[in-house]
Amino acid sequence: MALSNKQSKRLGAIISVVFEEDLPQTSEKDLLGDGFITANKNAIGYSYDITEKGLDEKNRLCTLAGLNIKYKSELNNAIQTKKKETEETKS
Repeated sequence: MALSNKQSKRLGAIISVVFEEDLPQTSEKDLLGDGFITANKNAIGYSYDITEKGLDEKNRLCTLAGLNIKYKSELNNAIQTKKKETEETKS
């Protein structure tokens, strides 16, 4: 399924935060307002962190677009969850 124009812009902006690139001004307000990112003031301006809600939205949009873009921590959590499920099934 193809993403709408709004979804494509949102995914691009979220991925910009993930890869610590410059965030488009128009997307900044939307992502902050929707709770997908948080702003951190530092010496040279603002840096942005993705929230849990933002990770969920990234994963949802990536799934719709047929992409698989994950943080290493997300992959590690998935592996640990699989191990726990396997151990519970064996017990």
